[in-house]
Amino acid sequence: MPVSYRMRGLAPHLPWFLRRLEVQGLAAARCDDAASRLPAGWTGLELDGCWLDLAQDGDHPLAARAEYCRHAGIECIELAGNWPAPGAEHGFMLLVGQAPLPDSAAWQVLDALAPQPGCWLHCGPLHSARFCQRVFDALLHAGRSGLDLPETQPRALQWERLLSEQWQLADKLRQLAAAYLAERVGLAPPYPSPLPAAAQHYAAALARGIALTLPQQQDWEGLLKQLSELLRAERPQP
Repeated sequence: MPVSYRMRGLAPHLPWFLRRLEVQGLAAARCDDAASRLPAGWTGLELDGCWLDLAQDGDHPLAARAEYCRHAGIECIELAGNWPAPGAEHGFMLLVGQAPLPDSAAWQVLDALAPQPGCWLHCGPLHSARFCQRVFDALLHAGRSGLDLPETQPRALQWERLLSEQWQLADKLRQLAAAYLAERVGLAPPYPSPLPAAAQHYAAALARGIALTLPQQQDWEGLLKQLSELLRAERPQP
């Protein structure tokens, strides 16, 4: 089916998205700017009766746009992710909140933007994609922070600093998961069986896994001090 769309807004990743769509053969039929039903200043892709939101902002602006779309009878789909320039050739990592119906125009656009058709993650309802991106970004940052630049001379591993940073991240992830479960799911684990409908999506499972793995805030500094003392006690005396 032909896909008509309009690219809206100003953002560094929009030309790369447009290029990806052109490469995938979805550049032929674009909407006339005069036909827009949405306010100026929004960032994303406008299709007939559907809005693909590409803004990289917070939950409150997204909620306001979704409410506007609801009153206007327009489907609102949330997209999140890190979108570098090479994605124009190879496809983008897409985290999707409130996925469209299969074989719809919006579904075709998502398939075209992804590395391969279907290679995008349906995270759940609106706001779920942003939550997943925050978790993934935190884990990626943690992995990279432990990799020091190569040096010519070997040196001792700063394990106390690394552990402290990891434990601080664990607390932030626990808080992030608890907030998502409280605000978007309305239920805290453990859940009864069968699983409640509100918790049957990827982001809820991710938040539930974090909450069950890191259930309580810990005194990480105190634990680190105890561990250091134990290691010093076990260290051979010269």
